[in-house]
Amino acid sequence: MTEVGSYQLTGDKVKIPLELAHFLRQETYSLLIKGHTGTGKTTLALSILRKLNIDRNCLYISTRVSPDQLFQYHTWMDGFFNQPKKIDAPLDAPEEEENIHPTFVDARLDEPVTLFERITNELMDVRAPIIIIDSWDSIGCFMDKEASMSNSKVLQTWRERAGAKLIFVTENPEDRALDFLVDGIVELRQKYHNERIIREIRLSKLRGVRINKPSYIFSVNNGMFHSYDHYHPSEFLNPARFLQPKDNVRRDLIKTKSHFTTGYPELDEMLGDGFPTGCAVSVELGPHVSANVALAFLCKIITNFIASENLFLFQPLEKTGQGVILQYAKSLGLQSDLIKIISSTTQPKQSTATLRDNPNKHLDHIRQEIQKIKKKHPKKMLLTILGTEVTDLFSKDPSKQDRKSLSFIKSNSDLSIFVSRRLPDNRHTIMSDIVDVRLLIVEIDGTLCLQSETPWSHLYAITTSPENDNEINLGPIV
Repeated sequence: MTEVGSYQLTGDKVKIPLELAHFLRQETYSLLIKGHTGTGKTTLALSILRKLNIDRNCLYISTRVSPDQLFQYHTWMDGFFNQPKKIDAPLDAPEEEENIHPTFVDARLDEPVTLFERITNELMDVRAPIIIIDSWDSIGCFMDKEASMSNSKVLQTWRERAGAKLIFVTENPEDRALDFLVDGIVELRQKYHNERIIREIRLSKLRGVRINKPSYIFSVNNGMFHSYDHYHPSEFLNPARFLQPKDNVRRDLIKTKSHFTTGYPELDEMLGDGFPTGCAVSVELGPHVSANVALAFLCKIITNFIASENLFLFQPLEKTGQGVILQYAKSLGLQSDLIKIISSTTQPKQSTATLRDNPNKHLDHIRQEIQKIKKKHPKKMLLTILGTEVTDLFSKDPSKQDRKSLSFIKSNSDLSIFVSRRLPDNRHTIMSDIVDVRLLIVEIDGTLCLQSETPWSHLYAITTSPENDNEINLGPIV
């Protein structure tokens, strides 16, 4: 863990935007978390405690749900907070000499005067506490506007004197009464993209911190707030770094008798143990996603096939990957005839445009290479990956011969993967008829995302591992 101010940042699954993390390092501040019901405000407030490693000297006032429900909905809290105090007692109940435990107050039936007295006492008696009021609306609704503003100013004054941290949660994003008073404002939003839920955090105001990126996509999976960094194509300029070293390659190519592992546990589970044997997979790329991303994403299953000394027939993805694959196979000391690289053209001077007008020669060449490699190694499994030079041939109305060629590729491969560019209008193509699994890699609001159209799935964020930037992870966006 790294020291940050008087608290520590923990290296767990909680992740917040960089700008907000810098803001939270300040010694004292007030933060307003806005958002409609169900957008993740409580999860963010609790995750801030975990991110700052604050498991004592904090006061959480809950006006909407009981502390027991908070612990039920956020199961990680039991292990993080060591014997927290769950307070339902009246104000005149005896207090411990030293408030070392976090205090969760069930304030659903409390009067505003009672709550303000408790907060004020906490600010005066405990050094540098953090206080979360969830939610401010439930308190303010019992007061007129003038009284609410007066009390919030009093809390701000005591907060500054005590060197405390004060977090307000509100369910009314349109109410701007506290905007000028607080030091920071974040708003959580929820929307839909292609029938998938998207959660977004918008950074409106962070006093003392420059906001370089005003919005991030986030997830509340497992009751933890986790934001995702923006997609940088430079991270994928060298796909070779995602090919696992020989000593680290997993040999579990076959997850079950009927499925190949994808290399991603989340994707395996969604697909029902992985890619079915004999299936065809379509990987469609959005307009702002480079072919390097597709190659990097497929590196896990590619390395599994190559390292287990099975067959691999590969056509470069937009001229990407040939050197990477051959160099990797050489580093493993494998037979060169186990891997076949298909040229984008059948003749050196032949253009891709010419092939698009008459693809039969190119497809015949692919069929012949499949027959050769299968005949030479009949007992080995074959992975076939074909890039956009092939899949683009079928963006128009395909001929009967085209359909036969694709059916041949699928039926003679143990697993076939077709990488293509997603059509602007998402119209139906021959690929839709051939493939069994249809995956999309798209950029949404700056985040690189994977979704499965067939079978249907929610969104996954594609990220590099924080422990090992040579590995790609999938994070569910829920």
